[in-house]
Amino acid sequence: MNQQDPLKKNRLGLGGILLVSGGVLVASGAFLLPDPGLLAGNAQMAPLPDARATTATDGAATGSPSDASAERPTGPTDAVRPLVPVYWLGGDGGEERLFREYLATPEDTVGDPIADAVRLMTSGRPLDPDYHSSWRPASSVSSSISTKNVITLDISSDAFPERLGEDQGRLALQQLVYTATAAAADAGLIAGGEASSVVVLVDGAADRRVFGSVDLDGAWTRDAATLAPLWIIDPQEGTRSDAGTLTVHGVGPASEDALDWRIERSSDGSATDGSRLFGDGSVDVVRQDGAPGAYSFPVTLPPGRYEITVSVPSGDASGEGASADSKTVVVR
Repeated sequence: MNQQDPLKKNRLGLGGILLVSGGVLVASGAFLLPDPGLLAGNAQMAPLPDARATTATDGAATGSPSDASAERPTGPTDAVRPLVPVYWLGGDGGEERLFREYLATPEDTVGDPIADAVRLMTSGRPLDPDYHSSWRPASSVSSSISTKNVITLDISSDAFPERLGEDQGRLALQQLVYTATAAAADAGLIAGGEASSVVVLVDGAADRRVFGSVDLDGAWTRDAATLAPLWIIDPQEGTRSDAGTLTVHGVGPASEDALDWRIERSSDGSATDGSRLFGDGSVDVVRQDGAPGAYSFPVTLPPGRYEITVSVPSGDASGEGASADSKTVVVR
């Protein structure tokens, strides 16, 4: 079965020219995020990021149109560390799919954006409490990239849970592949015109069996079917914004012409504190050049705490099984 896996291809020779990604690092320091404690997973409460956005892509050179042309959220200018893209697992219509966030690089960065992103994926904490990871903290991560856009990741064995079912193991590997390729593209390490792939080594060894269910032979490529079809890209979870107009934007299923949105206001953000409907409506899905559906809509919010939900319209009154994403924001 593994030999017929469409997500893998024959490994390109590792003895060729490999470029250590840290040596050709293109700094992304223009994209900043506050609150390193929250991202490192050791803070209970911390300042929240401001709501601002600028355009960036991570999919154009990685063979995945599903997140190409996506706008990227950023933090305030007083932050000190650049952002890297990290993919997480989250629920979507009763299944687990991949969602992306931008997180601040670790304080002990190794100067390698790919390794930094993968380290955050294994040991960091998602901003959104609805997301999670199957990985364990990796004590060691290093990366290199060839002129053919083959990323070689060497990850310590302690990052791999001993037992995952085959489907869950393959999804965890897709989380790794998406994170590594997105970080490489975001840092300008992916050459144009060729899709990227990932070879995974465990403690320096190739062709290992991991999770007790998946063989790591060959190079792995992105599987667009593992991505969530609907995301809120900006604002990110926990965003702080000044009172006024906030623009919500993201991507939605290309099969949908419109999506529903709903904003609920609460005093402390809990599910039982008397949350009430602030506003709702629908937004058109725009498609062009084969890209996934994109949506954007402005909302004017007075000071308060809000939960913004965007969802696929459902004929079921309960809405169960429909794709949706939600973010909590604080307006000052």
